[in-house]
Amino acid sequence: MRRDFEIKDGIYLSQSPHELDLHNNFDFCGLHYSVEHRTLSLHWRRSTGDGVAGGTPASVSVEFREVSEFRFLPRDAELPFTEDDCVNTWGYWTDEEWADGVIMTDPTQAPDPQWLTGIHFMSGATIAVQASSAHATITA
Repeated sequence: MRRDFEIKDGIYLSQSPHELDLHNNFDFCGLHYSVEHRTLSLHWRRSTGDGVAGGTPASVSVEFREVSEFRFLPRDAELPFTEDDCVNTWGYWTDEEWADGVIMTDPTQAPDPQWLTGIHFMSGATIAVQASSAHATITA
């Protein structure tokens, strides 16, 4: 998949000049999936916590285009709903037996093209998507 950003260490969305910590500094707000347009849009807003640095952008959205597969795996009902908006790991999802959830690759390793992009939240929910491209929009 072509992307105009990188994911570093499973939680940082990097698009020059920004490196955004999606785990600590942003709250996931929601998604919009369009069957008609074959797009999946994910939206985060800046957290209101004390640890968020001044100058952190107000929001970030990622749009996946030409989506060929989209899955939403459910949250863990035993966990509090406060965990729904926090990214745990951004990596890859595969149905292979050896994989247990979202996996990360070594930065020098190219992912298997059959793997889906996987975004796992602290609540246990997972978004898995296969698309031709992904584009980030950062709003000050």
